[in-house]
Amino acid sequence: MEPRDQHHDPAFAVLHLLLKANPQAEEFVKHADLDETKVAELPDRMFAWPARRLFPINTPEATVLSSMYRQKCAAVPSEVDDNLRRAQEVYGVKDLLSTVKTAEAPPPITEDDFLLPQHKRLLVKTAADVKKAEEILLDQYPRLNIQDRATGFINLVKKARDFNVSLAPKTHQMAGMTVCTTKRAMDLIEARRCATKDPLFQTAYVKLAAALQGRAETLHDREELIELAEAVARIDKLAGLGKHYDKLMPDPIQTVFNTEKLAEEMVNLNGREVALSKLAAMPTTFWEDVIGPDMAAEITTGGGVDAAKLAQIVPTLPLDLRIILQHQIP
Repeated sequence: MEPRDQHHDPAFAVLHLLLKANPQAEEFVKHADLDETKVAELPDRMFAWPARRLFPINTPEATVLSSMYRQKCAAVPSEVDDNLRRAQEVYGVKDLLSTVKTAEAPPPITEDDFLLPQHKRLLVKTAADVKKAEEILLDQYPRLNIQDRATGFINLVKKARDFNVSLAPKTHQMAGMTVCTTKRAMDLIEARRCATKDPLFQTAYVKLAAALQGRAETLHDREELIELAEAVARIDKLAGLGKHYDKLMPDPIQTVFNTEKLAEEMVNLNGREVALSKLAAMPTTFWEDVIGPDMAAEITTGGGVDAAKLAQIVPTLPLDLRIILQHQIP
């Protein structure tokens, strides 16, 4: 509501509610001087909010009343609360107001609260903000440059985790958190080779595609895939192909993270990438046989295998045990 004090309260309707909520102050403020003529003559420094001449602090009674009215303000400059506290201490009324809770100013907005901090756009402070921002990003995606696309969606995923909000599969794709189908990526890189007439860039695209030749059908390593997307973006920029994004070809993010299937966390077993979920699905008796009862107990929680603990232990296992696991996991 619009900030008001005891001199901006028609019929003292707010004061009535404040006294009901703070009966310990009722007797003290009974003889407070509410003469508007006198308050109009006060210098600015006799108000806790001098810029707006609100919350007078010229007397102990005025200070108590102003402190009470401050409760009804959603937010005020920090200096207002500082001035009220000093006045309470000077007049010795701090104890009287000890049970009066003043409204806390909302935490300040920082760059981390924006999905696009470089532009101070897409403020996310609540779970509802997460879903609204997701709608805007998906809708505005074609209008964003590559850097903003990546930054916006990655920050959105982080916020969603903080507020425990589910996101659409498409959003995870844009954030670079999905599986890459190798053949699809190679085909899209080849399309770029055909789109440019410059032999230098054609050669660069051929080398990128060749790096994927002979790889697994799907790729999961996010760091490796991000490097690939960045390489595609660099060549696209030099070749002037950015103008074709969302028309003739997908941008580098969608080229590399070209499915909506979330990438599982993988662990390396003697050169073979295995989904952590598969390892965690093995019964505790299996792990007791492979790594021993004592170590198996360290990765077990509530009778089942804890995937997070398993992820920490598997890379430290001796080579012979990892070879056993490699052959035992389907």
